Amino acid sequence: MKLTKTLLPLLLVTGFSITTFTHADKAVSSIFNSDFSYLVQTYLLANNGDANAQYDLAVMYDIGRGVAEDDKEALTWYLKAAEQGNVYAQNNLGVMYDKGIEGVVENDNKALQWYLKAAKQGYANAQNNLAVMYDRGGNGILKDDKAALKWYRKAADQGYADAQYTLGWRHAKGKGVLKDYKIAIKWFLKAAEQGNIYAQNNLAVMYNTGQGVVKDNQVALSWYLKSAEQGNIYAQNNLGVIYDNGVEGILENDIEAIKWYLKAAEQGYADAQYNLALMYDLGGQGVLEDDKEAVKWYRKLAKRGYANAQYNLGVMYQHGEGVTKDMTKAKFWIKKAYESDDAEASEAAKASWNKFELWKY
Repeated sequence: MKLTKTLLPLLLVTGFSITTFTHADKAVSSIFNSDFSYLVQTYLLANNGDANAQYDLAVMYDIGRGVAEDDKEALTWYLKAAEQGNVYAQNNLGVMYDKGIEGVVENDNKALQWYLKAAKQGYANAQNNLAVMYDRGGNGILKDDKAALKWYRKAADQGYADAQYTLGWRHAKGKGVLKDYKIAIKWFLKAAEQGNIYAQNNLAVMYNTGQGVVKDNQVALSWYLKSAEQGNIYAQNNLGVIYDNGVEGILENDIEAIKWYLKAAEQGYADAQYNLALMYDLGGQGVLEDDKEAVKWYRKLAKRGYANAQYNLGVMYQHGEGVTKDMTKAKFWIKKAYESDDAEASEAAKASWNKFELWKY
């Protein structure tokens, strides 16, 4: 007996990340058009103290367009522009100190300082980045939920999608605010309509489960698709689950299920890899049983410590399915599952261990 699919993926997705740099469109477009006169003009203006030109020049050094990439030069020019109040330069300085890139030592206090300068001038990107710093804390920055919420709200109110997503997540989980699915839906929708893939997936989950909104699997499917087509592994796996099982208004479709599981699995998502392995292991409508493929995916997961996969891989070795029968390897993997913290896998492994007297091998 193998462990059947445990469908845990329909969960709200977490994840806070610092946004990437905001670059100067004029500088980039001019360089791509081989307009080197613009580079010369920018350099002259920057040396004469023009803050916008200093920022543009910093971007050029930052991304290596028109000049050799040079983080130290980028830092120099960002500083000059930032000290004159350029919000884009202030934000990018914050990112450089926040991430700590080549030539710039990570310094959260300096990152916070520059984010704050830009945030106070109303720059939404910096407001969100500042909120993230207060949200996570660490390295000399005290975690401050109240401050994080304040800056997320300021950025979200300006239409900044990442902040809108985070506010939605906080209201859905009750993190720092009262749990309120209707407010969560409001913020997820705002971010989702701007293409935020995590908000799209979470909005789909809420329509899928009827949290804060009338349950509607067709609306859920449309948002899952928008997110999945942009490469979101959680939405891809969730689509796989929907097609794998079928839900009200959406017919079971194993071919679609395996397609979406595979997309997420190839990006390393463990839940999708396990679901994919099970589909190959058990077969289905239009999907041929393929023990070798099942073993391939079980093995990937087993090596990463995924207890259900360890148990199922052990069973495959025990019965010679997709691999040469090998009781020593069967014992090894089933024992791993037995010793795991996963109650379901451990219980199944214990039963196999005793029933087949695996200690003998």
